[in-house]
Amino acid sequence: MTTNETIHLKDLLNFSPKQDEARKAAFKNRYVLYGGAMAGGKSYWLRWMLVCLLIRWASKGHKAVEVGLFCEDYPTLKDRQLSKIGAEFPSWLGQLHGDHAQHGRCYILAEEYGGGIIKFRNLDDPSKYQSAEFAAIAVDELTKNTRDVFDDLRNRLRWPGITDIRFLGATNPGGIGHAWVKKAWLDKLFDENETEPEEFAYVRALASDNPHIDKSYLKQLESLPPDKRKAYLEGDWDIFKGQYFTEWRREIHVCAPFELPDDWRRFVAMDYGLFAPISMGWYAIAPDGRLYRYRELYKTGLTFSALAEAYVAHTPPGERVEYIVADPAIWKHEAGNSAALTGAEILGGRIDELLKSHNPQKALKAPPLIKADNTRVVGWQALREYLRPYQVEQEVVAKLQVFSTCSEFIRTFPSLIHDEHNPEDVDSDGEDHAGDEVRYAVMSRPKPGLTQAERDTAVFNKAMKEKRRIGGGRKTAFYD
Repeated sequence: MTTNETIHLKDLLNFSPKQDEARKAAFKNRYVLYGGAMAGGKSYWLRWMLVCLLIRWASKGHKAVEVGLFCEDYPTLKDRQLSKIGAEFPSWLGQLHGDHAQHGRCYILAEEYGGGIIKFRNLDDPSKYQSAEFAAIAVDELTKNTRDVFDDLRNRLRWPGITDIRFLGATNPGGIGHAWVKKAWLDKLFDENETEPEEFAYVRALASDNPHIDKSYLKQLESLPPDKRKAYLEGDWDIFKGQYFTEWRREIHVCAPFELPDDWRRFVAMDYGLFAPISMGWYAIAPDGRLYRYRELYKTGLTFSALAEAYVAHTPPGERVEYIVADPAIWKHEAGNSAALTGAEILGGRIDELLKSHNPQKALKAPPLIKADNTRVVGWQALREYLRPYQVEQEVVAKLQVFSTCSEFIRTFPSLIHDEHNPEDVDSDGEDHAGDEVRYAVMSRPKPGLTQAERDTAVFNKAMKEKRRIGGGRKTAFYD
């Protein structure tokens, strides 16, 4: 740009109407997510939004302000951001540095625009930034990260004299962080220790909002099957790339609460964690074999004694629970301390004590605790059988039904993704607690929905096993 030329910031940014909507949201809110469908111009918005903020702060007298632009690893950072900045940012705006002596990989705006610094960083080890300070942090593909990464980064948000610090995220649905991102920005569900819930704002990005997208690519997205079209083109957060249980449909698997008949058998399944959430679900078995998950407990920080108290508090006195199936890990002794009680013993004993103290005349006992079958891949396959939709007259139903009041299950279970190294398994780095719990639940039940051929095969196999047990190759009365 020559000295006789001027350029308006709006023209420099060249934002689409939707990107400009996200810009305005970032001026009003501390934590802004711009996300949704593929090809929505999200990465572009992030890098130019940092330029916008730096120039805005410079106009208020804040010079040499530092901001951070983060991706999950360096190759991604290079592909999504560094290569684009070299082509997009005009030479008069500043200079891109591959390894600045003081700031490392960075972009430094020209002095006349405030000398602000965009530092390029990756998130392979977020602890590297414990002593860093940024006036703004932008994370590309936020759902590639766990909630802990967000918490660590937001603690780096501080800069002398600047009160309107900002956290900007851009992402598609999916990834190990899908559940917590959706919870905060879309569902607006916050823990009691969140001090700024009103500061979270979400702007939905669609491929059709990007005026620079190739029209043939847009047609390609439009021609996809309905489920993939909803994920890639419409940015549906209930259906996304990498989703493990693609069978999940809210309209099929979630039902309104109703009064359960007294004669339906009931049991409880649980996945335990002290610092990770405990997921406990109450299940009822309908006469047709369907499982109804009708109540839940999802909480961190509960010892086994406290969990026993929570279980009793959540279970009405007249409700008979046949058994509690739980993670086998709670039967393990602490290393080198085999004399100590296991978690299962503490939990069962405390439930016993509480039930007896509440009903001394009836001398109620705790439901038996049983070890869950923790076979992961086989368990997930069994769970798919419960999720599989089938037709009953004019209605499409599934063997697993979840009451709409089980909000944590409905939030986290559909967000499970494939393990990168074993696509047959779930990525356990995600929020998989409710998934493990329902896996334990279905593995404690018979396989649902056997066809007649499968039933005949099961009878035949059972007979063959009995034949081998009582006489090797001799014929038995079963076959005569």
